[in-house]
Amino acid sequence: MNSKLLSLLGLAKKAGRLALGHDAVLEAVGKHRAELVLLAADASARLEREVKREVTFQKSKATVIRTEETMADIGRALPHKVGVVSVNDASFAAAMKNIMEEADTNG
Repeated sequence: MNSKLLSLLGLAKKAGRLALGHDAVLEAVGKHRAELVLLAADASARLEREVKREVTFQKSKATVIRTEETMADIGRALPHKVGVVSVNDASFAAAMKNIMEEADTNG
């Protein structure tokens, strides 16, 4: 579990820069607000396919990443139990990507 990522998700939520859940994320992608889409480790493969299809269809700039965090982990940080979250701010998205890349190289 990456506590830095979860902390940053909490900050982004307080700043109003997240869309939480299936419908809100697809709307953010459709309106080209999403910079980064995070899928929980235990989110369904169907959800992942649907989000990736929408990103491609909308020609969105959003990056879709499956995290190591579960829906329960994300739920504790936000507090909303969701399988998918979009980060609708370039700065937060860049910081989260950096955190996940650091975790990959260090882990």
